[in-house]
Amino acid sequence: MKGQTENRKIIHIDMDAFYVSVELLSRPDLANKPVAVGRAREERGVIATANYEARKYGVHSALSVSEAFRLCPNLILLPPHFENYEKISKEIYQMYCQYTDKVEPVALDECYLDVTGKGSATLIAKELKYKIRMHYGLTASVGVSCNKLIAKIASDYFKPDGFLLVKPSDVAEFIADIDIRDIQGVGNETAKKIESLKLGRTCRDLQQISLIDMIRLFGSYGEKLYYFVRGIDDRLVKAQREMKSLGTEDTFSQDLYTEDEVFNELKRQIEEIKPKANSKKLRWKTVTLKIKYKTFIQITRSKSYLDFIDDFEQTFDDVKKLLHDGNIDVSSGIRLVGITISNFEPTEHQLELIFP
Repeated sequence: MKGQTENRKIIHIDMDAFYVSVELLSRPDLANKPVAVGRAREERGVIATANYEARKYGVHSALSVSEAFRLCPNLILLPPHFENYEKISKEIYQMYCQYTDKVEPVALDECYLDVTGKGSATLIAKELKYKIRMHYGLTASVGVSCNKLIAKIASDYFKPDGFLLVKPSDVAEFIADIDIRDIQGVGNETAKKIESLKLGRTCRDLQQISLIDMIRLFGSYGEKLYYFVRGIDDRLVKAQREMKSLGTEDTFSQDLYTEDEVFNELKRQIEEIKPKANSKKLRWKTVTLKIKYKTFIQITRSKSYLDFIDDFEQTFDDVKKLLHDGNIDVSSGIRLVGITISNFEPTEHQLELIFP
């Protein structure tokens, strides 16, 4: 974490309200109205993303649909079309690869690029913003700096459609006033601990704490946090990650109480995963069933095969057996079910699927 990174040129690109923006390409009549993408309006539906008009009311991703409509009664909720988002994401990703082979996808709408030695990072970033707008009618917020931490914070600074360059000589001044909650890895629990200890709210406040005390207070994350609040980050931009798993899950508006009901949902999920796996010619060794009771207790059951398979009929039969023989009491009420295939046959690196 103490490595010299001043000579690196890192770009962080974050598409603005990506899912909603893609939907609005075919619904220009909804421009400037509060719009969100999510499952049908139901008690347990959740928001996948919201545009900035909706965010003014407090609507955000992972918020329940019922709460979103309470905050914004005139919210327009659109169903998700993840195949469209993935298609456009892959095309934009290929555009990035024309500039550098060091491209690290974080999600369908977010990437890091290391353009060290490729010319002006500022010109590359602005050109990519222009191409994304001209080719797809979408906007992206972009941050440019000498490391991933600062580039990401910079991309969030002027959203939407923002751009910010933070030069190496400006990093110390820039990071000092950044809110602790904007530092990667600082989740709710860490933020609450910092608040309870009255350590302050900005990176400048935490810069007063020694490395030893930081580790004492925050364990293994303490060392990383010590350097992060000083704007120091030597993490590399890693090219395409190998896909580790592929799956889907659903939370139901009404709890399920019979195996037949659960089987029907599992069959639908298998059919949802199937084209994704087939298009990538995946073969897997492990299938996992995820169950969450109405009491919010969650369990998983898995089966591993001796060899790689690509047989979804067999996989579905095995999932049913996991449900039937896995000491799962369906009659207690099932709130959520999900299926994941993993442990794939080694192949060339592929973009990891973020499959809601």
